[in-house]
Amino acid sequence: TEITKAQLLCLQLGRLKDDGKSTPQQVSLAKRNNVSMATDVARETRRLLGANGILAEYQAMRHLANLESVYTYEGTHDIHTLILGQEITGISSFG
Repeated sequence: TEITKAQLLCLQLGRLKDDGKSTPQQVSLAKRNNVSMATDVARETRRLLGANGILAEYQAMRHLANLESVYTYEGTHDIHTLILGQEITGISSFG
C-alpha cells in the first residue's frame, strides 16, 4: 500500500510538472515522503531477512545504506522540512 501511494504521488507530481503547475513545496513533500517510505520498506525487508539481511548476498542492507545516505546527504531531509514549514507558516526558515 505504501509503495503504491508513493508511486501515485510521483505520478501526480509528474503530471503537475508537465502542466507547469507543480511547486517546489510539492516536490519537497514528495521527496521527503518517498525517501522516508522507501527507508521504512528497506528496514522491514532487512528485519524480515534476519541475520541474512546484513549479508552481501542479499541487497537489503545495501539499499538501506543508500537510502540513509539520501536522508542525511547535506541535510536533505531537514531542508525539505524547512521548505514545508515555511509554506505552512509563511515564516522564512532561511536567512
